[in-house]
Amino acid sequence: PEKSPTTTRVEAYLRCRGISPQVIQKCIDDGILYESLPYHNCVFVGRDETGTPRYAALRGTYTYGKQFKAESTGSDKRFGFCIEPSTESEMVAVFEAAIDAMAEMALAGDAADKFRLSLGGIYAPEEGCDIHPPAALEEFLRRHPQVDRLEFCLDNDPPGRAAAVALARLYGKRYQVAVRLPPIEGFDYGDLAQAALEYRTKKKTKNCARQQRQRSGMTR
Repeated sequence: PEKSPTTTRVEAYLRCRGISPQVIQKCIDDGILYESLPYHNCVFVGRDETGTPRYAALRGTYTYGKQFKAESTGSDKRFGFCIEPSTESEMVAVFEAAIDAMAEMALAGDAADKFRLSLGGIYAPEEGCDIHPPAALEEFLRRHPQVDRLEFCLDNDPPGRAAAVALARLYGKRYQVAVRLPPIEGFDYGDLAQAALEYRTKKKTKNCARQQRQRSGMTR
């Protein structure tokens, strides 16, 4: 999609979702996040080893009504949105969606300490059947042979739990694996970040009200 000269709406939307300004700016600076024209969607970019954009996931920036989500025409799911660490890392955390990767990084204190990869969605394998290796993860591991630890940070819902168990079983034969689902059932990491923001906002409001009452008492 065509790129907007500004990222005002994207930044405002992501901040409302509990994503820190530091994480947002890193993704913008790294060239994996921008605002589209004419609809001002978030565009999460996946690139190949030469840095060429090969995949784009779109998410609407409106906070009301049905959430717009789509993939750009011609996207290649082998090249997932990936937040790279600031130093060499042997670990990759795997998420269903780009916003979940950003949210978990914000919840971790903005630490750029590992790769954070979005698969662009998952599917739950049928009971008793093996899961197909995700194209984005297979391509990532091919390009990063130093990685030997995988964290599956999928959604804490029935499809996410089933996929996480199946992926851990599949990749556990070759890698150190861990399953790190959000601690609240039904949540993804984006939900956790938004809940944390709401908690901080309520706490700040209560503190302000208490300070106001204390000041009022002093002036009487």
